[in-house]
Amino acid sequence: MSASFQQQLKQLFSQQPLNRIYQDEKELIDRSLNNLFGYFILQLGCISQENLMQHSRVNIKVLLDSVYPADQVILEGVQFVQSDLDYLPIGKDKVDQILLPHTLETADDPLYLLRQLDAMLLPEGHLVITGFNPKGCWVWRHRWFHRNRLMKSANLILPRRIKEWLGVLGYEIQKLDYTPIRCSSSHCEGGFWRQLLERIERLMQKLGFEFGNAYCLVAKKKVDAPTLVGVRWRMPRWQSIRGGALSNKVMGAKSESAMKNLHKK
Repeated sequence: MSASFQQQLKQLFSQQPLNRIYQDEKELIDRSLNNLFGYFILQLGCISQENLMQHSRVNIKVLLDSVYPADQVILEGVQFVQSDLDYLPIGKDKVDQILLPHTLETADDPLYLLRQLDAMLLPEGHLVITGFNPKGCWVWRHRWFHRNRLMKSANLILPRRIKEWLGVLGYEIQKLDYTPIRCSSSHCEGGFWRQLLERIERLMQKLGFEFGNAYCLVAKKKVDAPTLVGVRWRMPRWQSIRGGALSNKVMGAKSESAMKNLHKK
C-alpha cells in the first residue's frame, strides 16, 4: 500500500478548487460521525491538516498513519500511532468505529484491507468510508480531459462495488451520501451557473444518477447469532429433568414394570 496518494491529497485539499470538494466531504464525515457512538475510533491515513474526528462522540480517538500529523490534530486529543498501513498493529475485536478517508484508493488490494478491518471491528461497529466518485463531474473531467496525474494514479472504486464487498462480509449499509456536483471552476460557481447546477443535481438524484465528486458510506457490522429452529421450539424433556425429577421418573418406570409382571403372573 502506498500512502503517497493521501499525502498529495493533503496538499491539494488546501488549494482551490479541491478545497471546496474537501469542505463538502468533511461535512459528510461530520454528519456521519456525530450519529455514531462507542469507546474507540480509529482513522487510517490523513488527508488534511484538520482533525477529521472532531465531531465524533467517541472519547478515545486514534490516528494511524506513516507520517506524523499536524500539531493541531495532536492538541485536540487525538492519539497518534506511526505505522505502515500494510501492517496494522490492532488486535481482533478492539475498535468501535473505523474512518477511512480515501484509504481504499491507496490500497493495492482493497478487499484484503476490508477483511483486516473486519477482524479489528467489534460486532455492531461501524465503518465510515470516503472516496472520489469515478462518475463525479470534476473527477471525470480532470481524469480524462485534463490528464491529472494524481487522479490517473488513484485506484478509484465505485461505491456500488464497495457495497458488494461489504455485503459479502455481512455488513449493513446504513447510509451513502454524495457531495454536490461542482463541475465547473470555483470562479464560475456563483449566481446563475450555480443555481443551474443545483437544479440539474436535484433532477439527477431523482432519476437515480449520482455525479457528486466524493461520497461517504456508513456500514454496520452485523453478527448473526444462532437461533433455535422452529417457531414453538421447546425443551420440555430437558427442563423436567432437574433435581429429583430424574429419580422420580426412574422409580415410576420401575413400579410400572413391576405391576406388569404381577399381572402376567
